[in-house]
Amino acid sequence: MSEFVSPKEAAQNLGVSVDTLRRWEKAGKISAIRTAAGHRRYDLNSVHRQDSQNDREKYLVNEETVQRIAKGICQYHQNINRQKLSQYPANLQLAVDKLIINCLLTGIEPLKGVPDFLNRWAKQPLQDWDLDINCPEDWHSKSLIEEQKLSNFCVETAEEYLEEYGNFQRKVVEKLRFKSFRDRDLYTKFRQYIIEHPVVTKRELDTTAILEFSSLKELLIDCYELAPASYKKEGNFYCCGHCDGLMYLNKNQDLRCENRHCSQYNKAAVPFDANGSEVRWLKQDLRYFMHRPGKPEVRLFNKLKELDLKEVILFPNLDIYDIHLVFPDDTVWAVDLKFWESAYNLAKKVDKPIPRWKEQPYHECFFIFPDEIKHYGKEYIQEFRSYCTVPLKKSQVMFEGAFIQKVKRKLGKQS
Repeated sequence: MSEFVSPKEAAQNLGVSVDTLRRWEKAGKISAIRTAAGHRRYDLNSVHRQDSQNDREKYLVNEETVQRIAKGICQYHQNINRQKLSQYPANLQLAVDKLIINCLLTGIEPLKGVPDFLNRWAKQPLQDWDLDINCPEDWHSKSLIEEQKLSNFCVETAEEYLEEYGNFQRKVVEKLRFKSFRDRDLYTKFRQYIIEHPVVTKRELDTTAILEFSSLKELLIDCYELAPASYKKEGNFYCCGHCDGLMYLNKNQDLRCENRHCSQYNKAAVPFDANGSEVRWLKQDLRYFMHRPGKPEVRLFNKLKELDLKEVILFPNLDIYDIHLVFPDDTVWAVDLKFWESAYNLAKKVDKPIPRWKEQPYHECFFIFPDEIKHYGKEYIQEFRSYCTVPLKKSQVMFEGAFIQKVKRKLGKQS
């Protein structure tokens, strides 16, 4: 009798990594099928037991090793930006040395050092590395470098570097909260401007700072820097048709958005009309921590405003959570939208429930993921719930489109 189970369950039952299962599958040592959604399912009863005993891993690339590599790569790229290139960061050098030793111990052609690792393995999904990977399952399809840039997965996995990476963003939020304490709407208005204007002309920025954000003028101007001339194509800057972010040129001189998920929408690049003025764009950690998740936050907010809700508030109470909605029967829901590559990484960061707003405490709360990563499927949601230390029901975690339908169903019942 065949017993088809998920890669994670099969690995646990057989005492090997998911990466080893994939190699067994290629070698015909275990039978596998694909579900309608394209996910692997392994037949435990088909495995060659003697082979499995001989192939149990002794030398693995574990979670700690990948985290150290990710942190080292982030530090290396930061040093490039600061023009400090005396040597590779210790985290990166030590981790690559461990990979080389593991290659030698397992009879695999070893890496030739850090440059070789950065040029080859770092650009490949972890599952394509020559060594066995004993890491969270949703890491296996992820790469650390994408088109010569840090991948979002790399930044997330670096952990403490993630905190350092967002230092400027946190300072902006702290100053914004302080300045907006007596005018909560000013906080939301400022955040929304940043999200909706990742690229501006210097002329527009100066005018907006004076006319709309006079009390926050210096802070707004400090959020932007001169756009890199290397991003121009035939003398013009282009913005992503999906997220409005500034597009760069890859090695083939094709325009690409920093957010790789935008490419699935096949929207044409939009020429940016500078009208003779200097072009400014958001500083790096604001692009990652504020603009990237902010686009789906504002999009979801706008969709909810179109429905027959009693009230919808963006970034309530100085951003205690992302969206506050009140139904006609005064039921209150709270929404926190999360845009992370790895459900496992996100689950480790979510260590407490969504906080309550004392003035209007919610009846239900939800963690919502943007439709940009909907193709990650139910496995993403299951991974998040299984590793999150905050107890969550299935009904509290879903993708953006599913949440809109949930709101509509509730409104339909009330009408």
